[in-house]
Amino acid sequence: MSCIVLQLGQCGNQVGQRVFDTLIEDNLTHSNATKLTINNRSSIDDYIRHSLDRFFIQYDNKLIARALAIDTELKVIEQLMDEKAQAKRHWQYEKKCVFEGRLGSGNNWACGYRNGSLAEESILNKLRWQLEHADRVDTILPILSLAGGTGSGLGAYIVECVRDELPRSFLLTTIVVPYTSGEVVVQNYNSLLTLSHLYHSTDALLVFENDILQQYAKKLVSCSGVDRPTTIHDMNNILTRHLCSFLQPIAKKNQSICEINYLLEQLLPHSFYKLLTLRCVPQLSDQAMDFSTYKWSSLVKTLSQMYINNSYLDEGLNWSLKPFQTRTKSLANLFLSRSYDKEDIGNDLNQYFNHSNFYSSFLSSANYYTSLSYRDKSYLNYEKYLSFISNCQTPVSSLDRIVNKSWQLFGQKAYLHHYMKYDIDEQAFLNGFVQIEQVIKSYNQL
Repeated sequence: MSCIVLQLGQCGNQVGQRVFDTLIEDNLTHSNATKLTINNRSSIDDYIRHSLDRFFIQYDNKLIARALAIDTELKVIEQLMDEKAQAKRHWQYEKKCVFEGRLGSGNNWACGYRNGSLAEESILNKLRWQLEHADRVDTILPILSLAGGTGSGLGAYIVECVRDELPRSFLLTTIVVPYTSGEVVVQNYNSLLTLSHLYHSTDALLVFENDILQQYAKKLVSCSGVDRPTTIHDMNNILTRHLCSFLQPIAKKNQSICEINYLLEQLLPHSFYKLLTLRCVPQLSDQAMDFSTYKWSSLVKTLSQMYINNSYLDEGLNWSLKPFQTRTKSLANLFLSRSYDKEDIGNDLNQYFNHSNFYSSFLSSANYYTSLSYRDKSYLNYEKYLSFISNCQTPVSSLDRIVNKSWQLFGQKAYLHHYMKYDIDEQAFLNGFVQIEQVIKSYNQL
């Protein structure tokens, strides 16, 4: 089954392009060629076929991304569609599936939402073109930032339209939370309104935070031995490496490939709890990869301590904290392991993640987590790679910060006139506060 990516706004388009680059890179990479045999060569071919079928339309020896590239400014779209840039890739975008505006959204959620209503029919026609070139659509994957105007406002509107158009397809929306220090003066307003709308229309929200991505990027750059500042490119590489470890084919115990909707079913036991986080190990720079080796037990132990510390990073952890001191609780967890190594990680997961303190009290031990693996191909250049997707309390602190900062502005009625120009009144903000405060309360009660 197919997955269609909706690249919304500048962030969505930059990340979306890196997603397809990373998918192709993984399909072409075999970290240890000495472990290739006739049997797993066949399995690898199956893996690549599933990946290409899922994310690309294949005809005339071309790979066309199953994607819509949408922005209300020309700059990013022009970069995506540049002929020289496209010629360097193993894949390309379909011109019929690109929407470019001229006026922008001015970092204003209300303006973006209005632009979404004006562009609705054109964008849905482009989506229908993609649907006509897919046997069956498994998942729609919108990617957007919460801070600006196009990704947040237009993105929220288009996701609502897609939900109406495809009520039975899973909508997994990848959101990027803005820096705490601020990118845009009204970013918290934009974030609040986007979250409240997406929470109604999407099935799951996969949360990434710019603050965490930058910390992660700084760590990898410092470990590389190269004296340079971190860039957006570094952060996007980390985000897409994590995301693609979830999107690429993974197998059940009977070796059959799982569809993405099967993975989401394991992570969404209740329709109101939609916040997903993604932690991955090892966290290595490219330069360190060739000189590092890991056991599954050490990777699982590290993930366990990251979870106890409520951290996305494997450095700066307080290793003295015990499971009963865990700083987060979850109601669904999924482990995806990728390697040529046939060793099972079940015993390690049982040792480090079979603690009732980690989970909501209404979960039985049989439902603590699900583990899936792919043992005939490594991921990118990693000898072993372990992804941990959790429906847990970790993103709540970011939501709480957004709500508190929005209340501070709203209490002074600051900047509200920019939204009222586009018929977004105070009641719309109040509805957003109620919605997200209820989400925060529900997760805190796990």
